[in-house]
Amino acid sequence: MARVRWWGTGLVALVLLVLGAGLPLLDKALGGRGTPLAPGTVVSVGTERDGVRPVTFVVPSPGWVLDRADTSLASNAELLSGGVVFSLSVVVPLGSVDARKLWNGLGRIVAAGGHARVRAQPVPITTAHGLTGLTGGLAGRRRAGMATVFAKDTLGATVTASGPPHAYREVAAEVEAMVRTIRIAAP
Repeated sequence: MARVRWWGTGLVALVLLVLGAGLPLLDKALGGRGTPLAPGTVVSVGTERDGVRPVTFVVPSPGWVLDRADTSLASNAELLSGGVVFSLSVVVPLGSVDARKLWNGLGRIVAAGGHARVRAQPVPITTAHGLTGLTGGLAGRRRAGMATVFAKDTLGATVTASGPPHAYREVAAEVEAMVRTIRIAAP
């Protein structure tokens, strides 16, 4: 009768465990996914003109990380904090733009992702600099958050922030503070 040896299978399982669980932990420990942002950091997004990007916002508190893998400052910035994703995208429409059109378009995009939906009736929002837009809740399976849109002349910005409900509640005030610092310079 042949003797069965399981040490080879055990070794393969150990290697898979190290690769599957160890590498993501190592990546997180080394900060491989993002760049920590200090409070007061100004994040600028959009196509540069004369060395300036047209859409800016300010990081209000520590704990936010710029996700380098999902950010292209020419068009969008994605920040992470405790499971919450804050995403700002610059919108360059083919024609004139208004907040209602942006809200409806953002709603379709979010719904197409299949993980969340924006509230049908948004409310007006005004930033500290007088920029007006629309904001509302964002909800989905095991996700909570908010969505906001701003339109100025021929340039706009959309913001979504969401995460697990408990994590979002912890940073909701910080998200609102960031949204209220958004500025859109004339293109």
